[in-house]
Amino acid sequence: MDCEGGGITVALSKDDKSAIARLGRIMVWNRNKPDDDAGEALLAGADDKIFRVDRADLGECAELVTDRKELAALRHK
Repeated sequence: MDCEGGGITVALSKDDKSAIARLGRIMVWNRNKPDDDAGEALLAGADDKIFRVDRADLGECAELVTDRKELAALRHK
């Protein structure tokens, strides 16, 4: 994704066991502020512009799901 709000690139690692996320700039909006003051750009630094995201067991993700139907489907996989 690359647009006025920043840039994020996500791809699978060479072994397909994790995802690699590369960050450029991310815009964050505070919904409780007027539009002119709401946006803030977060720029990736040298030590936080590439992340490896490893797969997690589905059971570890279940507590994050709030939709009952989605949770039921997750538990049956």
